[in-house]
Amino acid sequence: MRITLGGMAGSALRAVRYVDIDYLREEVAPEHQGPRRIVDEAEWSRPSWRYAGFDSIDHGVELECADGRVFGVTWQSPGWTEGLVFWEQRLIGNAVVSDAAVAVWDVTCRSGWVDFVGEALRDVRLHYEPWDDGYWCPGATISFGPGDVRLHLGEARAPDWRLGPSADNIAVIFPSSPLAPWRGAGQE
Repeated sequence: MRITLGGMAGSALRAVRYVDIDYLREEVAPEHQGPRRIVDEAEWSRPSWRYAGFDSIDHGVELECADGRVFGVTWQSPGWTEGLVFWEQRLIGNAVVSDAAVAVWDVTCRSGWVDFVGEALRDVRLHYEPWDDGYWCPGATISFGPGDVRLHLGEARAPDWRLGPSADNIAVIFPSSPLAPWRGAGQE
């Protein structure tokens, strides 16, 4: 089963943010409360979410469109549906509590998203599969003119930090990655 998010189609991408666990908070900003925007170049030199061939984010991805709309992508706990979920709202204050100790990385110009800034989203497809009495969404494809960005329930797995399945992490795979398209988690 495929569900298309037509509401995002035609919107130009302006910014992308990753909302992740703030792994370095105690080391670099122990007094900080709530979400922390990452601006220090030392932290950018070793982002916690970057791996060979993909990005892996604990909480979610925010896609901001040129018209000001923000779409949050996160994972949803089991229920009638489970897996990836897209909402037309920011993650902080919705999927993530307002005072959460999270790191907010503006990856617009510092990741594979740079190739898609200013590009119109042609289509967003959620890839659902039957699961018990409901459905599971292990992946999604966001189509732009230059190519497709794939989101999956996935994370870096020890000991070699390769991409593997996850219930509560989002892997972002860009067209230039040797993993694109990753066929994990029942993906087409």
